[in-house]
Amino acid sequence: MRNMAVVEFGKPLAPARLEIPRPGPGEVLVRVLACGVCRSDLKIAGGLMPFSANQRLPHVPGHEISGEVAEAGAGVELARGQRVVVHNYWGCGSCPYCVEGQENLCDALRGWVGFTTPGGFEEYLVVPADHLLPVPPQVDPLHAATVSCALGTAYHAVVIRGAVRAGETVTVVGSGGVGLYALQVARAAGARTVAVDLREEALQAARGVGADAAALPEKAPSVVSDLTRGRGADVVVDCVGSRAGFPTALELVRKGGRVVQVGYVTDPQQYPALATDRVVLREVQVVGSRYVTRPELARALHLVASGALRPVISRVVDLEQANEALEDVRADRAVGRVVIRVARDL
Repeated sequence: MRNMAVVEFGKPLAPARLEIPRPGPGEVLVRVLACGVCRSDLKIAGGLMPFSANQRLPHVPGHEISGEVAEAGAGVELARGQRVVVHNYWGCGSCPYCVEGQENLCDALRGWVGFTTPGGFEEYLVVPADHLLPVPPQVDPLHAATVSCALGTAYHAVVIRGAVRAGETVTVVGSGGVGLYALQVARAAGARTVAVDLREEALQAARGVGADAAALPEKAPSVVSDLTRGRGADVVVDCVGSRAGFPTALELVRKGGRVVQVGYVTDPQQYPALATDRVVLREVQVVGSRYVTRPELARALHLVASGALRPVISRVVDLEQANEALEDVRADRAVGRVVIRVARDL
């Protein structure tokens, strides 16, 4: 089957000889229609993830998958042709985290799509049936390829970890694929929103999805101060996680506010410093946010189907152009998601 795989870390993706897999009991063969491209894909292709030393190559990346049921294994009642998105973190269902509803922190994963197990930069993928979510017919297949990671991550960060409430002010640092959705989810929750980014085109996209204000980092403190009468943002969602991003988030949050950390770096030399005096003396909460659970993702998908959220796609490329897609993300040319069209008939 057609695919684009990591054949050597740090080198361009290339086709590998891969056969179409067969679904077993409780599994589904998914025909991949499209796959979103995330900055994590750069880390995976570059061998920069904590698990990279043990990663078997060739490896197919891509974890934001829009597809359709091609074949159902024994015990699965999903109809052929049913459109689906893939929840990419396959928890064991029995560890303490899974039992407590925190499957995004599972201790004994069955699979991690595109990260440690095969992903969506290929035509077919076998998925446990219980990790597929049906896509409403009014959601375009290309739009659905922005949902499972970009939207799911934003929903979990804003609604669950940030606990955003109506009337609050939410600042989002980094107006990329996740950030643009985070702004929209916060607005849907009744909050005022401020976008912060280094790129003017990203700020314009943030205004386009309804941000109340948008500013470059150096102007953000005065913009947030004016909007909140000097108090600061109730919640800051940091979608960058760099040496510059986190200090910006900490500067913009109010006393007693919350910083939700979504973006991250894997190089210890690039870890941001933590200004412990600001955290302690201002009693700021700093919480991490990782991916999304299936019930949360279902609710987020409903928001797209209802028209409350608008997917933002920067560019659509064919599967064989996957390296161009990765380069767009690496060079920060993408505003919103770059989506790979995997199915030739899409």
